[in-house]
Amino acid sequence: MISHLKKITGALLMLALFSFFACEESEFDVTSEEYFTLGAMDSLHRNGGCGRGSCFEFVYPISLKFADGTTKSVASNEAMRTAIKAWKEANPSATQRPSLVFPLEVIAKDGTISSVANEEEFKKLLATCPPQRGKGRGKGHRPGDGGQSCFKLNFPVSVKLPDGTVAAAADREALHKILHTWKQNNPNATTRPELVFPLGVTLADGTVKQIASKDELKALKESCGGN
Repeated sequence: MISHLKKITGALLMLALFSFFACEESEFDVTSEEYFTLGAMDSLHRNGGCGRGSCFEFVYPISLKFADGTTKSVASNEAMRTAIKAWKEANPSATQRPSLVFPLEVIAKDGTISSVANEEEFKKLLATCPPQRGKGRGKGHRPGDGGQSCFKLNFPVSVKLPDGTVAAAADREALHKILHTWKQNNPNATTRPELVFPLGVTLADGTVKQIASKDELKALKESCGGN
């Protein structure tokens, strides 16, 4: 009788364990659209050191490259999410996440702005970003936690170059040209160009805000969970 009860108990335990792991596997199914999109957003922001809880913000539009070789330009964080989800819907068995297309520009919380030509340059830039405090990927983390932007830069903007000159940029392409030309002419410079204040940004909730100074920009980034 005792032996029989042990067998039943063991069988029930195995069934419970099987159900638990089946649920876990379902929750973290890398082929699901939701998991893939959230994980891709998280990865793109983390790898780019951008978004909430990070040093930088993307200057949109930026482009993404997908596993099938196609690219997509996105004008905002939400457009990025929509593009990734649409691509996953069209490629349901895909598991490889999209990557960033270079060149691209990023804004630091001190108002400096950098044009990044390739992944190697990005690694050097990210090395200047101090480690985040209390942002470990420990228990309770879910994909997508870091895939959120703090703000989007509104154009037109003015940029002050390290030599003291100021240039106006009507859009991201014009900004890239200004920064790229300056880098070509000053390959050994260590000082970064700076945005001229005041400047306009659009917050994640759609609110348009005027930022009057470096201190205000820093406070905004820190309010989004930055260092």
